[in-house]
Amino acid sequence: MKQKLKFAILGFGSRGRMFARLIEQDSEAELVAIADVAESARKAAQEQFGLAKSQCFTSGDAFLDQGKCCDAIFICVQDAEHYALTMRALDLGYDICLEKPAAANAEQCKEIRDKALRLGRKVMLTHVLRYSPFYQCIRQKIMDGSLGEVVHIDQTENIAYWHFALSYVRGPWRNMEDSTPTIIAKCCHDLDLLLWLTGRHCVSVSSYGGLYYFNPEHAPAGSSTYCAECQKETKEKCLFNAYKVYPEFMKTMVVGGTAAYEGEDINSLLDHHVEPISRCVFHSLNDAVDHQSVNLEFDNGSTAHLTMCAFTQRCYRYVKVFGTKGEIEGDLDTNLLTFTQFGKEPQVIDATKDGGFNQDGIALNDGHGGGDYYLYRDFVDYLTSDKPSLTRTTIKESIESHLVGFAAEESRLQGGKPIVLDPLKE
Repeated sequence: MKQKLKFAILGFGSRGRMFARLIEQDSEAELVAIADVAESARKAAQEQFGLAKSQCFTSGDAFLDQGKCCDAIFICVQDAEHYALTMRALDLGYDICLEKPAAANAEQCKEIRDKALRLGRKVMLTHVLRYSPFYQCIRQKIMDGSLGEVVHIDQTENIAYWHFALSYVRGPWRNMEDSTPTIIAKCCHDLDLLLWLTGRHCVSVSSYGGLYYFNPEHAPAGSSTYCAECQKETKEKCLFNAYKVYPEFMKTMVVGGTAAYEGEDINSLLDHHVEPISRCVFHSLNDAVDHQSVNLEFDNGSTAHLTMCAFTQRCYRYVKVFGTKGEIEGDLDTNLLTFTQFGKEPQVIDATKDGGFNQDGIALNDGHGGGDYYLYRDFVDYLTSDKPSLTRTTIKESIESHLVGFAAEESRLQGGKPIVLDPLKE
């Protein structure tokens, strides 16, 4: 009988639990341990996934203190913890599926890459959007020549006003020094896509942006440092009233670090000024930028542009690829693409059907458009057979987009100064 792959998950928030569900559905894999600082997360592992209390650790370090006890691990903790845990796990002999971003700065990213390569460990980054049928379909059109040569790509990350408030004002990514720059924390997916779709190396980056709205200058009359103390009329009109948005979104999803508050009386936490969820979004001591524009130049002279903005109703990505023979554009939220070859009528493509990527019976409207499932399957293939994959986000191939992101932040801080990159020397 074939032995099951044994996995552990460090960080049991929304991403960690997603991987746990995929492992649970895999007859050839087994979840043998999790680690999380939140008691509610450890209880969820026991109640929802049948782990014993002894299999649930209070931190990633506590798990690693046991030595190597399974085949591979998923690291899904907060960004600032990635580096130390990954370096320890590599020394212990673990293969790793590492949540993006790999680390909090460019040097740590390169250290992880270099150590993994030196020790021969298999490390994959969760650049999950590569695996979604939506972006797979776009890349297929590029690769088969339907668009001609790609001259430019526009990618837009519409964060949604409510998601930004939950995650980047009151959430784990509100302070860039304690996590990562927002362009990395939120958009290293997008930067990875731009490099992967073009198949080129980025040689120059420039960027503008900042924290425009979520600051004291925009606080409405009648507001206070904490939602509990805002005037009643102000609270009723406020889009970001924590008494309304936290219960509403926690009913349907664990988002923006709210996993730490599972099972808690949210109103009581807000009444008692528990940080940071109880703060007014205009008085939250946050510095995560709420809009940013990034320009990329590639080694063949083609270009790309990334827009990140908090001020949208929906949380979705939009992309348009401009080629010498045609164009393709679409909304990831709908999985619909419009493909036009010049001189011909436009074609509407449903990536979940016409793209032919629903062969596994996966609900492709969930989990990054089906990408989570395909990323998990590719990680299993990487561990077991190491067969080639055009999509695989190995540590060697994935770090370049991280370095582009850190260069974009450097440019932003210098007023848009172009930062020249030499990918062959990084």
